[in-house]
Amino acid sequence: MAIAACCQAVAQVGGWRNGQGVVHCSGAVEVSALAPAQVAGAVIGGFHPLQAFATVEAALTVLPGSFFALEGAGPLTAWLPALAQSLNGTWQWLAPGARPLYHAGAVFASNYVVTLFSIGVRLLAEAGLTPAQASSALLSLTEGAVHNLAAVGLPGALTGPIRRGDADTVIRHLDALDATAPDLSSLYRALARQTLPLAQSLNLDPQALDAVTHAVRTEIPTR
Repeated sequence: MAIAACCQAVAQVGGWRNGQGVVHCSGAVEVSALAPAQVAGAVIGGFHPLQAFATVEAALTVLPGSFFALEGAGPLTAWLPALAQSLNGTWQWLAPGARPLYHAGAVFASNYVVTLFSIGVRLLAEAGLTPAQASSALLSLTEGAVHNLAAVGLPGALTGPIRRGDADTVIRHLDALDATAPDLSSLYRALARQTLPLAQSLNLDPQALDAVTHAVRTEIPTR
């Protein structure tokens, strides 16, 4: 773990001292990784920007206005919110031990969006589009979904066949995946099952909900 190793290396040359604030910016690493600094009298904490930094240039653009997850005590309780505020950000204190779930949520909403996008490109290419055409088309669609999330939030941003209770379309999707991309069938079913509660909260017709639920159950349906 680079953070812990770096902190220990600085401690070994006497780099930490009483009155310092020592903070890392990882969303996944526990603040306890900075324990060598704390032993030397520093106050330790975490300051994680919930943002996707693909390049340094992109980071400079998207960092202002981001959400920041904070952790710390003593003077950090004033310093860290002030730092977030200086970046026009919002923030929330994390309880000790909350980082694994917090970071897993971030991975679902960011990293796996890229993964799902790549799957979409693959399937559109199988359907006859070039990868460039598929990327352009799906980028517009993804931007529309993000716009809907910003405009109406959850669960109202949900669209598509499960939202409509269209079990026939879901079954056709699964038939096509089973025939062409069987490695994706289980993933489609798993994501569909996670989508069902959203559709249910939008007052989807119970019979339609049952039909979709039957279509995406764990085992491959007999049709």
